[in-house]
Amino acid sequence: MLSFRPVTLSDKTLINSYLNQQHTRLFTYSCEVLFLWRNVYEFEIAEFDNHLLIKTYVDGCHYFLFPVGNDDLIPTLEAMLDHSFCLDCAPVLGQITPENKELMERLMPGKFKFIPSRNEYEYIYESEKLASLSGKALQPKRNHINFVDKNYAWQFEPITSENIGECIAFNDAWDYNYNDNPESKRFIENKAINDYFLYYDKMPLDGGCIRLDGQVAGISVGTPLNDEVYLCLFEKASHIHRGAYTLINREMVRCYATGYKYVNRAEDGGVEGLRQAKLSYNPAILQEVFLAELAEQ
Repeated sequence: MLSFRPVTLSDKTLINSYLNQQHTRLFTYSCEVLFLWRNVYEFEIAEFDNHLLIKTYVDGCHYFLFPVGNDDLIPTLEAMLDHSFCLDCAPVLGQITPENKELMERLMPGKFKFIPSRNEYEYIYESEKLASLSGKALQPKRNHINFVDKNYAWQFEPITSENIGECIAFNDAWDYNYNDNPESKRFIENKAINDYFLYYDKMPLDGGCIRLDGQVAGISVGTPLNDEVYLCLFEKASHIHRGAYTLINREMVRCYATGYKYVNRAEDGGVEGLRQAKLSYNPAILQEVFLAELAEQ
């Protein structure tokens, strides 16, 4: 069997050494994401035949992300299949892009069936558009900003050791308004954001908050994925202040992401309200991904 182990902060150099070999825009291919969500999705990593393997355990099922590396992929795919059988579960690979799908079909024709995973499609935006909110499609967003400008004294500031206590208090109060079940996207995300607060001084992430009339009314955390893509890891804002979400979104990009072509704001998890909110920002790319299962022979 392959030898998987939990992700640690010290794995950043290792993970990046593989990611630098091939281009990706996908959210999960980040040491920070794997670490912060490790206790939610049980992310583990292994090395095999010059590939980095990432495994997760969700809803009683083990599944692999598409392996990272440039050497011959067939032995690695076969090792992943064998590992699944040893775990007594049906082999499932996730986060398969159309390019990955084409490669797998060429290397192992007829071996897999591919299922579109719409709830995991990732929303990728041009950073310039998020920073400027220009164009007719984003006029409603500019209207929200204008409302904030007219009705509040506001400011954006980085999250630091001096204001992190206020940010934690805001997050706790935000969460208190929801009575989520443990399977909800909000509940799952909050486990990860609490780990961000816990490991704040050990993780070089970008954090920002907005104040409306002096009070924290929104927080956001992000990090670069590579030279082209910036990741928005978390974003929370007041529901009772019109424009708070739009403002924290814009200011976070202006402060940290303008040097990147794209901002990846992750998937919607099938939450309809979140889907509509992400679509309303007019993504440049709605990144398709597939699940790959063994085809019936």
